[in-house]
Amino acid sequence: MIELVGVTFAHAHGPTVLAGADLAVGPGEVVLLGAPAGAGASTIAALLAGRHEATGRVAIAGRDLARLRASSKAALRQRLGIVPQDLALVDDRTALDNVALALEVAGVGRAARAGRANQALAAVGVAAGIAVRALPMAARQRVAWARAFVRNPDVLIADQPTSHQDADGADLFAELTAELAAAGAACVVLAREPHLVAAAARRGWRALTLHQHRLVDVADVAPDEIDAAEHVVWESSRPRTSPPADDLDIAVDEAAAIPNVVPFPVARSAGNRVG
Repeated sequence: MIELVGVTFAHAHGPTVLAGADLAVGPGEVVLLGAPAGAGASTIAALLAGRHEATGRVAIAGRDLARLRASSKAALRQRLGIVPQDLALVDDRTALDNVALALEVAGVGRAARAGRANQALAAVGVAAGIAVRALPMAARQRVAWARAFVRNPDVLIADQPTSHQDADGADLFAELTAELAAAGAACVVLAREPHLVAAAARRGWRALTLHQHRLVDVADVAPDEIDAAEHVVWESSRPRTSPPADDLDIAVDEAAAIPNVVPFPVARSAGNRVG
């Protein structure tokens, strides 16, 4: 379901992130990528979501992203559940609106949207009717979980999903991810937060890290061999772009601000599981 073969990627005027990296994640498998801060883990998440181009093969569900048209890539992305590190929520909308929007773009009817969104929010313990901007960061992060899980995705990509959680929150995320994997999804979780790392170890998830620009088993690398200083310096010095505006006028525009919600005609999204 998730495949990197000989993938090399470097930022323009920045450090190399991957050089000949390989990864394979099958249905029902969860991989924890515990790269150090600044090492480029978020770039890997963007590659898997088709937001960066690299040399080598990056494939989701057997489809090479580099060979897909923009429309086909958007349709494939409908099968993904993404928890971005910056959450990318629509702050002036309620938690329910944010989660339901993922279903609306997928073509789910209004009545079913409300029921499924409420159920997803109940599973993560967040009140549905509160505006996102009024929620604490831990609750906002859980809204992003619910948005990623609500469509029963074939692939989950989560970037530092428990950075604002305590031990109970990390364990809840791990449990929800395990349930999704048990239903056949392939999951990549990028995390270094100790509670989630411990929860992953208890569940026997495969643990990888970035070492010499490749993805390797954590057990094969001594901690002092991993040096992310070059990436940290570059990340701290590069220009930042402004986040999407909160006062978006229509649902399609709002969807464009959310990484795993891609405006796309329903009739051409038959590969997405919405049942």
